[in-house]
Amino acid sequence: MRWLGLCASFAMLAACAGYRGGWESVPYIGDVPPTEARELALPGLKLSVQIDNRLRTYDTQVYLFALPLSIDPRQVYVQNHQPGKTRVFVSVTPEAGDYVFEPAKAKLSVGGRHFAGAEGFEFGKWDGKWEHRPVGARFALHEGGRRYLLSIDFLTPVPSPESRDIVLDLSEALKSQAHPAVPLIRFAPVRWKEGYT
Repeated sequence: MRWLGLCASFAMLAACAGYRGGWESVPYIGDVPPTEARELALPGLKLSVQIDNRLRTYDTQVYLFALPLSIDPRQVYVQNHQPGKTRVFVSVTPEAGDYVFEPAKAKLSVGGRHFAGAEGFEFGKWDGKWEHRPVGARFALHEGGRRYLLSIDFLTPVPSPESRDIVLDLSEALKSQAHPAVPLIRFAPVRWKEGYT
């Protein structure tokens, strides 16, 4: 028993820990860029927006118990898997069920170039499997208080998260007759860092 305990302790000491980080685009409304990602509170709804362009610029692994250090300086997009496309995740919680989502009316501007939404999706569990399901041209958000996990694909390569010239216009894509249009959403480059074991 004591031997098993010693082996387990050695394995824990020899385990690896580390930290990684890079850049991400953080959304904001108004004139003051944020220092971290946060939910956008608007009249009639809560909104979280994320561009699938989180970039890892370093990954440092520290092996305990005098084993070597590993450093990976490659620049790697953390999740993006569709070359030539940019996916924008839009999580929406409407106060009432009077919003309509029309992804083709969304506009993404990158460096002065403008792109219309190509296709929209809702993430959920369909037939026992979690996946992004196309929503078509018009999708009613008829349940107030429910969080809808939506996304929009744009036919453009992923913009650099270090760019200060990314703007998302949802004013025509996410509408309610009872509330004002969603204002322009800008993105600021912000560094991220996380530890892991």
